[in-house]
Amino acid sequence: MDKIICDVLVVGAGPAGSSAARVCAMNGLKTIFIDKRKEIGVPALCAEGIGSYLFSYLPEGIVIPKEQLIWKIEGIRFCCENCIIDKTGGFWDGYAVDRTKFDKWLSCLAIEKGAQLFTDTELIDLIQDKNKYVKKAIVKKRRNILEVYPKIVIGADGVDSKVSKLLDLYEEEKYNIIEVYSWEMKNLNLENPNLEQIFFEEYVPGGYAYIFPKSKTRANIGVGGFSSKEKIKKCFSNFLDSPCVKKQINGGIKIVEKSKKAVFGDVAKKNIFRNVILAGDAANHNLKPFVEGILPAITSGDLSGKLASDISRGKNISHNYHLKEFKKLMHPHHSDSKYIEKYIIKLNKSNKKQKHLLAFGLCIGLFELEKIEEYEAMNYEELKEILIENGM
Repeated sequence: MDKIICDVLVVGAGPAGSSAARVCAMNGLKTIFIDKRKEIGVPALCAEGIGSYLFSYLPEGIVIPKEQLIWKIEGIRFCCENCIIDKTGGFWDGYAVDRTKFDKWLSCLAIEKGAQLFTDTELIDLIQDKNKYVKKAIVKKRRNILEVYPKIVIGADGVDSKVSKLLDLYEEEKYNIIEVYSWEMKNLNLENPNLEQIFFEEYVPGGYAYIFPKSKTRANIGVGGFSSKEKIKKCFSNFLDSPCVKKQINGGIKIVEKSKKAVFGDVAKKNIFRNVILAGDAANHNLKPFVEGILPAITSGDLSGKLASDISRGKNISHNYHLKEFKKLMHPHHSDSKYIEKYIIKLNKSNKKQKHLLAFGLCIGLFELEKIEEYEAMNYEELKEILIENGM
């Protein structure tokens, strides 16, 4: 059995993992990052959207090349029970990216700094010492079993984090995970190919449906919510059959399925445990309500890489310190996201008929966070009237 000794083992080579590996290598740490996929970025289980407002939050040294920004998104069209509200510019605009090319570009940045990438390599087990520090990782690289001896482990392996599960840190609860059923489709007749479309309807339990354009005739189309995969799949069919969607997808062809689970609540008891740091979705580092995770994951990975460097120099880093640092880096969006996260979970635990109306008003910024209880006290018709007055 081959043995590898390193300073840092990063599990996962998505945006968070590649960003973490880059920083660790830059700081002189012998860094290995692994991914169970044979090809980085494949499959791309993602709506593939990034918000322009987050560009200024990217770590120093990471500038997204223009060729990675494949389609301009000018804003978001929100739809709810025949109420249509367009939000454009500023906070609402962004770009579509090709996640396969985007993730490969990020992994190359880490490799250029000296990190070593192993693809088709899966984490099998983590062996801890008597003080619960990880002393050895067992990984499978194709048919070979390797023993890796890292000083620090960074778990950037997503919603189903194997790192988190092996260390008994994983907490899967109904409202921590969203099921998403999604397809990339072509030959579409999009009403406005430069606007993302988000639909809040009763047939989407605790979530929303979306059309995210990648060109004039191509888009990622999906439904996500707090329900079983089977129920979400039925919601997807209902969504495609709705009149305003049907005319846009008439003659459309499904290309690639992009269904997945998405993190909505804290899926780990701690984001730092002994010599292990979690990053990206494994640490619930995306922004609600739209679970925007690509650029926050880069920031999260960069932070985790810097904290790993601090730990390697003997600094004691706590879970709470990690939380505070990420909050500062993503201010004020992280604080708003956590409030919305808690409110949406609370709302979906209720039996309110109008909960999709409340979620709609909150997400478009019509219902202020500090006045949300006033809107909760209104009945269905009162809320709908407010939406109609502010919509088309």
